[in-house]
Amino acid sequence: MATSRKISKERLALKLSLVGTILLATMGIGYGLYVGSNAILLDGMFSLLSMGMTGLSLYTAYLVTKPDDRQFQFGYAHIEPLINVVNGLLILVTCLWAFIGGVQSIVEGGHDIVLEHALVYAVVSTVSCFAIYFTETHIAKSIESELVRVDSQEWMIDGILSAALLVGFLVVMALDSLGYSRWNAYVDPILVSALAISASVLPIRVLSRNLREVLLVAPQGKVQDRVDGVIEAISKQYEFDDYTHHLAKTGRQYDLEINILVDSSPHWTTQRQDAIRQVIWDKLKGELGDTWLSVSFTTQERWL
Repeated sequence: MATSRKISKERLALKLSLVGTILLATMGIGYGLYVGSNAILLDGMFSLLSMGMTGLSLYTAYLVTKPDDRQFQFGYAHIEPLINVVNGLLILVTCLWAFIGGVQSIVEGGHDIVLEHALVYAVVSTVSCFAIYFTETHIAKSIESELVRVDSQEWMIDGILSAALLVGFLVVMALDSLGYSRWNAYVDPILVSALAISASVLPIRVLSRNLREVLLVAPQGKVQDRVDGVIEAISKQYEFDDYTHHLAKTGRQYDLEINILVDSSPHWTTQRQDAIRQVIWDKLKGELGDTWLSVSFTTQERWL
């Protein structure tokens, strides 16, 4: 029941995000073209990009709950970090494209914008983005969903972009009132370049974290230390001759393989092996949760 409730909340959060991105992408691209602001157009492009990725995340949230089948015999958990990597790459490429465009516009002398309409967009977009961000952050923490957490961070980026646009347009108004209107043409491309640089920080972090999972790099921190400690203690308790273990994290699933070397004495019965498996699971299930656990016993060192 708890798992079903978690899945339901996760999908609800992603559906809310999808509706929000459709509305803001349409408004951002339309307003950007209408008022002649590349910064607003960039904000709308981020929303459009988020729309596609949120749709993929929603589909991924459905896939990762499916059991393993003939095609994916280890389940679908590996798709989650893969989607996050694609998401991060697309955002990073968009930031690079926007930065190049902003610098080029500055070199060419900038351009003017229709300020009144730009301010309306900036206020509506800022409020909407942060409202969805806080909502998704709350849901992500309550159900411990990486998909919703990554999606919420995209909304944080959009919110920061929109807030920076609002500040920039207010600066344009201030320059007008102080008689420095000749500099107004540079405000929009400067905003585009600055926002592109600041927005690139998050996808780099997302890529760093999720690439480790895609490449099956062993997780570091408390979970790894706990696994090492538990297996070492059980090895001493049951007097294993030797052992090896391998831990990886893929999306919301851990994969733990333990190979145990024992002697050929008759007391290593199947029942005793199963009892040790149960002890290992009882001690680690709190940290590992949904885990693919494999515990093998062998009398030959070559199989470690």
